[in-house]
Amino acid sequence: MGLKHKKTRKQKIIADYRHQIYVLENNNKPINISAPIVSLDINSYTHVFNDIFKTGILTFCIIALQLILLFILKKHIFSIPNLNY
Repeated sequence: MGLKHKKTRKQKIIADYRHQIYVLENNNKPINISAPIVSLDINSYTHVFNDIFKTGILTFCIIALQLILLFILKKHIFSIPNLNY
């Protein structure tokens, strides 16, 4: 890893001069302040709701499967070697 390059005083003055010129050039251009009006419709977020719904179903299934597996292991219906419950 190399050391970070530190600007000399002359480089800083030149960079500041360029910045001032850039600002002056851009001040002459008209600035469009009006932003487009964005209307949010509930239908535009249907994919988000679908993803949340699918994630909820998947989470429920995983938790239910873990509880069923716990019940099966506790009642010794199925046993895994070297695993005691």
